[in-house]
Amino acid sequence: MRSRLVLATLFLGVAAQAHSQTVPDAFESPTRFSAGIGVCGYNDAYHDPGTNPYPAGVMEGATIWLDFYLNMGPAFLHGLGVEGEVRDISLGRNSNQPSNLREDTGGGGAIYSWRHYHRFTPFAKFMWEQGSVDFKGVPGYNHDDRDLRALGVGINYRISPNVRVRAEYEEQSWQRLFVNYKVTPITFFDLKPRGVTVGVSYNIRFRHQH
Repeated sequence: MRSRLVLATLFLGVAAQAHSQTVPDAFESPTRFSAGIGVCGYNDAYHDPGTNPYPAGVMEGATIWLDFYLNMGPAFLHGLGVEGEVRDISLGRNSNQPSNLREDTGGGGAIYSWRHYHRFTPFAKFMWEQGSVDFKGVPGYNHDDRDLRALGVGINYRISPNVRVRAEYEEQSWQRLFVNYKVTPITFFDLKPRGVTVGVSYNIRFRHQH
């Protein structure tokens, strides 16, 4: 009898521990916020009209992002959120690339995360950002700023109730770069960097006090 009681107590303890670890994902708070940082590698897609139009080149950099989800309304909307991010691509230039080549972006947009599958949560996002690029090759013209749009897909992997590892692929489309933007239609895209970001984020849950 005592051995059964001990086994029952151990079972309840394990069950309680497992429940406490899954509660953060089983019961959503009204709002959710996360902040993350990562490293990235991008094909810079630099276009120098005067020489080699598409030299091969992959550069590295850093990314910071903030995500906010308002878990209200119909269940299918709970995965809809807003993301803001900044990215700097300026490391690892090769001999084909200008020595000052740098691509910085920053902005925001919509992100949608599907319901988690065990520890995995896939997501997709659309961003509208401002881009800044430094380059060489055109006399008197070595810097420009443009609006850009970006599409990304990725996945989060939960390693604890509040910590996620994130991997993401993104492609950017810079508007009307290296042309007379006053006369070129807005649909002209000339620079399309694409790359992968890997990082970690911390999840903060806001709960109402009862």
